Amino acid sequence: MFGYVRPFKSELLVRQYDQYKAAYCQLCRALWKHYGRLSTFTLSYDCTFYALLMLSLRESKLSLRRGRCVMNPLKRCDFLESDGEAYHKAAALSVLLTYHKLRDDLADDGFWKSLGSRLLLPLASRKAKRAAEEYPFLAQEARKAMEGQREAEAAGGGVDACAEPTAALLGALFKELACRELEGAALERFGYFLGRWVYLMDAADDLAEDLKNHAFNPFISRLGLEGKETLSPQERKAADEACNQALNATAAQMVLAFNLLDLQGFGPILENVVLKGLPEIQREILFLHVREKRRKRPEPQDLR
Repeated sequence: MFGYVRPFKSELLVRQYDQYKAAYCQLCRALWKHYGRLSTFTLSYDCTFYALLMLSLRESKLSLRRGRCVMNPLKRCDFLESDGEAYHKAAALSVLLTYHKLRDDLADDGFWKSLGSRLLLPLASRKAKRAAEEYPFLAQEARKAMEGQREAEAAGGGVDACAEPTAALLGALFKELACRELEGAALERFGYFLGRWVYLMDAADDLAEDLKNHAFNPFISRLGLEGKETLSPQERKAADEACNQALNATAAQMVLAFNLLDLQGFGPILENVVLKGLPEIQREILFLHVREKRRKRPEPQDLR
């Protein structure tokens, strides 16, 4: 996952946002507890969504506790604790995905650009090994997806082929959360199209940078942009609109599957993410180019 699966804050009730933030902080705490302080840097909106989805499908006893921030002990924050494994499992997924991302960066980037990944990989490898021992299914699916991703991109695959591994990964992970057979089918389809949307969103987000760096991006061949390093305003607008159409088609299927789910507890928050948060991210990236501007002037993005 890539940090795109987050709520649209202004459309959440204050109570709902406080719950989301407390769950986000609890996941950070779970990362520190199970995998060490450095693992808290892998905290993401995406794995928070995974934890909330799990909590909304399985009965858990929740309790709100006030405590010190893991990253900043001078700051106090709320933690939404659970008696189940949701946060631990989401933390394991976060560590595993980060490990594979570091491996990909090491393979794709030059020596100096990948130096940070090279230094972090031994530590991430140890944490991923522990996560794999605790949750072998997560490790197996993550490894299979990343291997499939590398193969598809190395072969210069099209948009569908390259999006398939991420789509299949989330489909499998979400299906595994089901408590009933019919629920599993809806969860798998929802996860599949969410994973496809995430991959396409990331590819669209990176399009201008990949053109500049002569890096692989499935939208380059899809849109006939081979050989270009920069796009004129007209070309950029046409590319954004084409990416938007592909994302909208995927999002339509995702929403249909999401509407079949019977979610308890955090259902309204998850609905906000799917129906409002994702479209807003899509609008910000494709038409406001917010993330592109942030790359030039980085700003803190997390909730801690």
